[in-house]
Amino acid sequence: MTQQIKLYYDVMSPYSWIGFEVLHRYKQKWDLDLQLCPFQILKVREQSSNLPKSKEKAIHVGYDIARLAKFYNIPLKPPSNPTETLMVKGTTQAQQLLTAANLELPDKVEAISRELWMRVWSRDEDITEDTSLIQACVKIGISNENSKKLLARSKDQDVINKLEATTQEAFNYGAFGAPFMVVGKDDPQIFWGSDRIELIGYTLGLKWEGPHVTKTNHNSSFQSVERSKDSIVFTSLTKWMILLVPIIILIVLQWLNY
Repeated sequence: MTQQIKLYYDVMSPYSWIGFEVLHRYKQKWDLDLQLCPFQILKVREQSSNLPKSKEKAIHVGYDIARLAKFYNIPLKPPSNPTETLMVKGTTQAQQLLTAANLELPDKVEAISRELWMRVWSRDEDITEDTSLIQACVKIGISNENSKKLLARSKDQDVINKLEATTQEAFNYGAFGAPFMVVGKDDPQIFWGSDRIELIGYTLGLKWEGPHVTKTNHNSSFQSVERSKDSIVFTSLTKWMILLVPIIILIVLQWLNY
């Protein structure tokens, strides 16, 4: 029987990316009706008073992301200036673009989401400028003309209202971070965190076979992440730790899930 899962996510969150990829890997095997729901994580955190935790935990998160990149085979690499990228520039424009895509090109939302994560959390590229967002759309196969139309659509008031409504909907369910998942329709159950998908399977009576259950075309661009690249990620993080920069970087990161 098809199981509905609403996935509330923000491309600001690397943990959302992990949850997004693993759910897509299980989508066919578990017969999931996976509904992608872009929302604004910072607004949810503000509403829920989910404030930053200790500096020590933030430092741990940096190492954790490097390990997770290897474990899930996702090319996670923090941006060079996380404070500016995530907190100053933010992801409002990107989330509006995804909301517009949900309305106009729903079959493209998965690919656009992944490309936005690749830009900000792997290649350290911008996702706020109009040209950057158009490039992301073109990259996944949307024509330049239609990419411009989608970007223009993302600035319409009804799209902005839809993003706000989705954010409020998540908060009403009890969201305080991301990824946030609502499983089922009649008696919805709530799950939070990229490491709860195994528990979702258990709850639904479905078999969990690890994070790499199936290889499909949806993430073929990074299914074989080279060990050398993983080493670079970990080495870079280590250098940041030594230079104490992560005290700034990882205080930002802790906002995204913990």
